Amino acid sequence: MKKGKYIIILLLTTTIVQNCCNGQNISRYDVVISEIMADPAPTVGLPEAEYIELHNRKGTAVALNNWSISIGNTNKTLPTIYLDSAGYAIVTAAKYTESFVPICSNIYTLSSLSLTDGGQTLILYNENRDVIHSVSYKKSWHTESIKQDGGWALEMLDERYPCLGKGNWNSSTAEAGGTPSAPNASARDIEDFTPPSMERVTLLDSTTIRVFFTKSVLPSYPISTDIFSLSPNIPIDAIKEVPPNFSALDISLSEALHPNVHYLLTANGALCDCAGNVMRLESLPVGIASIPNAGDIVINEVLAHPYSGTDADFIEIFNRSSKIIDLKNVKIGSGGDTMPNKAVCAVSSGRQLFPQEYCALCKDRELTLQQYDCPVSQALQQCDSLPAYAIASGVVYLSTTGLRTIDRFAYSDEMHYSGLTSSEGVSLERLNAEAPTQDDSNWHSAASTSGFATPGYRNSQTNDGETTEGISIVPEVFSPDNDGFDDYTEFELTFPDIENRVSVLIFNKRGALVRHLANNEPCGNIVHYRWDGTDDRNVPLPSDLYVAVIQWWNGNGKTKSVRKSVGIVKYE
Repeated sequence: MKKGKYIIILLLTTTIVQNCCNGQNISRYDVVISEIMADPAPTVGLPEAEYIELHNRKGTAVALNNWSISIGNTNKTLPTIYLDSAGYAIVTAAKYTESFVPICSNIYTLSSLSLTDGGQTLILYNENRDVIHSVSYKKSWHTESIKQDGGWALEMLDERYPCLGKGNWNSSTAEAGGTPSAPNASARDIEDFTPPSMERVTLLDSTTIRVFFTKSVLPSYPISTDIFSLSPNIPIDAIKEVPPNFSALDISLSEALHPNVHYLLTANGALCDCAGNVMRLESLPVGIASIPNAGDIVINEVLAHPYSGTDADFIEIFNRSSKIIDLKNVKIGSGGDTMPNKAVCAVSSGRQLFPQEYCALCKDRELTLQQYDCPVSQALQQCDSLPAYAIASGVVYLSTTGLRTIDRFAYSDEMHYSGLTSSEGVSLERLNAEAPTQDDSNWHSAASTSGFATPGYRNSQTNDGETTEGISIVPEVFSPDNDGFDDYTEFELTFPDIENRVSVLIFNKRGALVRHLANNEPCGNIVHYRWDGTDDRNVPLPSDLYVAVIQWWNGNGKTKSVRKSVGIVKYE
């Protein structure tokens, strides 16, 4: 009798859930992937089993009928899943059901489930194959290295921002290693005030522009064609979102782009992300790309020995031609004489590189941004399959997709500046884009004053005839009183040669040395020093006239010394 009652109660409960869910519209991000156990061994406290947790963000119960999930290249049909309002469920392999029963209240199974430890893309689809949520997780999302070794789940931190990506995920803080079918232990409020930005463009065909953003975007529905404009003007017929992560939009034009015309695509400030940050007015150039010939793109900078063995390697390329070149038509490879031993598409999804433009192809873009000054962050491009380049010596190879050579550079650690104690974290920079690539005298270590690398912008070491000798101090009279106006002065020194050493010394009017801004520092062609009006003890100096003595030496034995006046004025 008791068994019968339990069966009746279960049937009634199921009927209630089904009734409340029938005909219910589930929108994007209403149900999300909220926890991922990709590497359960060695186990911390949970069953040694992979699982994916789903979370219902709606205020009502839902039933997921005929839904599916893509795991890398594999698509799996999900069983019908019932989720209470704000409820959780896990999906795991059927053989682990009994292991989860004691600790989970809502378990659904597949015949098998295999997640890649290092990371892959998970896409949750509804019955119409609309993307409801996707996550491209990586092992590196565990910020504590010990948790990257296995046994810990990745958890979404703040369910308000389901499209934020890496910044909204981290290891579970639960002692068991995860919280399957329960609220996430690591859940916390996070702040995101960074608006999306236009990152790059490519052409799908002569009438379709695909524009990529730095994060997922949410246009208003229906999507208005007015959110973009193209100059010279070509009317826009339609704009479509690009699944699965919605960080790109496809713009259909009423007529084809014309060859040899540089257009300007402008976003008119009507896009936002899932945190509500509104994108600013921005523009990117776009046009019809040409297939590159030999020498159109050159290898301009190589970092093969990143700090502490991290994945901050990058290869910077420079478009020295007058053509627009799309990097989906370029392969980057390693080794080989007449063709690379290994080669991958530089940017398989496409990225247009305009004349005189730089692009640094990064193994881990975020690491490169953290370790180096990158004033043009859009010039850094993530390249997940960037070949591994040896530290001591190697070959960087650029080719067309048909393996026709564009540029080739055989580098060695011996090409670095002989005064370096180590090449770790130091890039090799090309001195002259027009000079031959395979010329040892055309390469030099990046200057220390530029942080030992210049990914995505003009090299610190150049010998292209554009740099002349000069000194500027702006402003020559400043007022370091923290009022936001002329609180510091900046020295800019430019030299025609490389391998310079510089000293910048500040003296008071009695001839006493009060500040060493630079003391025999090595630098490249251009270097900046900022003075905030303090002495070497960081004590503010009084209003007065000071003398800056600037001395420099270069590798050719040239020595020069210049005196410049600079004044401090403080207003009462």
